[in-house]
Amino acid sequence: MNKLLVTFFALAAFTITVTSCGEKDTEPNLIGAEVTISNTLQTAADPSMGGTGGVETPIELIFGLPEAALFATTEVDENVEFQAYLDGLYDVDISENTISYELVADEDHPVYSAFFRTIEANTFDRYYLVFDQEHNIESGTTTNSSVSLSVISETEVMVQISEGFDFNPGTTFTINLN
Repeated sequence: MNKLLVTFFALAAFTITVTSCGEKDTEPNLIGAEVTISNTLQTAADPSMGGTGGVETPIELIFGLPEAALFATTEVDENVEFQAYLDGLYDVDISENTISYELVADEDHPVYSAFFRTIEANTFDRYYLVFDQEHNIESGTTTNSSVSLSVISETEVMVQISEGFDFNPGTTFTINLN
């Protein structure tokens, strides 16, 4: 259980920038929208070894919490939307054109300090952002090659952290939205 938690948190810090392009004439529409964030982890390791056995698993199940207990909802504005998300792991800031993550847990954090490392192959830490209105995001480019953005629907995007991500205090990334 602890090994899986370690793997999950190692994928937490990053930033994404969003912009519109293609057939749409509109820019991303995020300011004033209500957004809910949730998290899953998928690792190749066997569950008896602290992994998920290749199954995408909600973080609440990994932590032994009730379903959706770690979902967080707020309105997108000029402030950091999710401060100390996941019990002090990172800040998530959403702006009109970007999504940014900063790993804010310090080196001595009682839960995360044992898990700081570079994320290994076949590990996927996913953050789902669901907006209460159309976001107009078509794609995103990231400042970190181990992070990507997928547009799931007109109201949902997914940020994925994977192999090679530097999961250590102070790590940041930004996704520029298109």
